[in-house]
Amino acid sequence: MHGLVLGDLTIDVADPEPGRLVLTWRGASNSRDPAVGLRPFFELTLAEADTRKALVEMHFETLAHFNSSTVVVLLRFIEEARRRKVKLALHYDASLRWQSHSFEAIAFLRAEGEVEVHKVGEPTAKERIIHR
Repeated sequence: MHGLVLGDLTIDVADPEPGRLVLTWRGASNSRDPAVGLRPFFELTLAEADTRKALVEMHFETLAHFNSSTVVVLLRFIEEARRRKVKLALHYDASLRWQSHSFEAIAFLRAEGEVEVHKVGEPTAKERIIHR
C-alpha cells in the first residue's frame, strides 16, 4: 500500500510486520474538502487491513495541524472501521494543546472496543482561567 500526498498533508504508510499497518501523518491537513482525497485512501486502507486482518496504527505526533473538516472525515473513517471490525490505534502528542483537545473529543466519541487512543509525550498543562 502506498502513502498519500494531499496538499500540505503527507501520510506515510509502513508495513513493519504482519498484522500491522502504520500510517504516519505529517505536515498539515488544511484542505477545505479533505474527504475528496482522504476517503478513497481510507477505503484502500480498510480494504488492506481487512484482507490482512491487520491493526491500523495511525500516528499524528508530527502533524502540525488539521482542520475541523479533517476531524469529520477521520470520525467517519473510525465509524467505518468499527463497522468492518478493523481495529484502530490512534497516537497523538499530548504536549500539543490542539492535538490534546482534538483527540480528547475523538476518544470521547470513539466506538468502544475497536479504537484505542494513545497519548504520546507529556500532557498539556491545564489552562489557567483568570477572573477579572
